[in-house]
Amino acid sequence: MNLDVRGALIDASANIASDVEIGPGVVVEADVEVGSGSKLLVGTVLRSGTSLGRRCVVGPYAVIGGEPMDSAFHGEPSRVEIADEVTVREFATVHRATGAGKVTSIGERTLVMSYVHVSHNTVVGHDVVLTAGAQLGGHSIVEEHAFIGAGAAMHQFCRVGRYAMFGAASAINQDVLPFAMARGNPAKHLRLNRVGLQRAGFSEERYDAIERAMRFLRRRDLPAVEELAAGSEDVAHIIEFIESSRRGYARFASSGG
Repeated sequence: MNLDVRGALIDASANIASDVEIGPGVVVEADVEVGSGSKLLVGTVLRSGTSLGRRCVVGPYAVIGGEPMDSAFHGEPSRVEIADEVTVREFATVHRATGAGKVTSIGERTLVMSYVHVSHNTVVGHDVVLTAGAQLGGHSIVEEHAFIGAGAAMHQFCRVGRYAMFGAASAINQDVLPFAMARGNPAKHLRLNRVGLQRAGFSEERYDAIERAMRFLRRRDLPAVEELAAGSEDVAHIIEFIESSRRGYARFASSGG
């Protein structure tokens, strides 16, 4: 480690682009990469095995690449890969994976708010929002454009589908379907994430197909969903999501549109 005038500790072997801004008290270990235009704010720690993309902002006091809190981990080399334009706010933590060569990853333009924890082997897609205090268990998956509410908790191996909203202070031990809204403890599906889909510019035709699919799923009419999937890529993704589930998907609430 080399101590610079800002009190930052930077390992000489770290691969840091020349224009990266480094604040006071930052620690960057060996085997770390930081892309051009990124900012490491005061007190941020990048542990070995971390790769940070271009134009990212991390901190203050975020820790990325910490060892997984997993009894199956035995010190093997693994990584955290964070794509371009990701923001990781104060006191958030992202742990590297369990398993030699395995990766914990966060996709482009994702916002990780304060006190969020992203556990080992988790995959977070692009354009996701992880709101303050959200806790993602090991091996969890959050697909693109999903929104995880403040203080929400995901059990290990659970998934939240694309464009879904998982409500604040909720807990899940099964999957949240793509395009849906789920809330509670344990969380249940309520309805489509209507506001999120509208903001994303979904056409009326796309929205109607997804809405019909959700109504069929509520009635457990899978043949009708499969018929819809022939003309809708979104519905086809819902079926693929269900078929690949390890823990099943959350029940539907008794009421809701």
